[in-house]
Amino acid sequence: MKLRLLFASALAALLVVAAGCTTASGPRHNLDVVTLANGTQAHRVQCLGLLESSKTCMDKVTEVCGERQPLRVSSIDRAMSGFEPENDPREIIFVCQTPQPVVQAPPPPPVETPATQPRTITLNTDANFAFDEAALLPAGKEELDRFVSESEGVNIGTVVISGHTDSIGSKAYNDRLSLRRAQTVHDYLASKGLHAGRYDVRAYGFSKPIASNATAEGRARNRRVEVQTSGITLR
Repeated sequence: MKLRLLFASALAALLVVAAGCTTASGPRHNLDVVTLANGTQAHRVQCLGLLESSKTCMDKVTEVCGERQPLRVSSIDRAMSGFEPENDPREIIFVCQTPQPVVQAPPPPPVETPATQPRTITLNTDANFAFDEAALLPAGKEELDRFVSESEGVNIGTVVISGHTDSIGSKAYNDRLSLRRAQTVHDYLASKGLHAGRYDVRAYGFSKPIASNATAEGRARNRRVEVQTSGITLR
């Protein structure tokens, strides 16, 4: 009879000890909200009962966050006195993050392919040359620099440079002036490294007008240097 009473008393004591390891917020865990050092609100789940495992904590983390992404801030691993931790966390502090939408990277810009079609540019001499001179003004140099830059990546078979004037003055004078200006353009393009197999410099004076020389506006249009390219291939 005494043995039965002792066994019953021992069983009752064991149940009391087991009951002391359960939690106030659930049969297998404690869950509360804590404030981190930076002021952020986080969740803390504790699974300290004798029969619980780390899976109990992780299941609760998943339940709390739902569709959001849990991010572990810290954890306390179960370890017996004098032994290394067993990689079995029994307390986890975590926050729930809203999944970030996947941002598609913009497509790379299209690769610019250098033009291989014949080109013609026209320099109006009033804006691009000094009066009655063959020297290029800054505007003329900028126009030719742009032409050279746009021709990067190609080989040009032939560059024809033609000088033209209005009808004021003698034919000999205008022929010389148109030649000097065309030669100036040739020298400038060659100095900038334009990839051309051959240059053809021509002087037409006032023999090929594109407008009437009877008006100031027409004469201004006739004073020009034209640059024509052909035989263009990719390098």
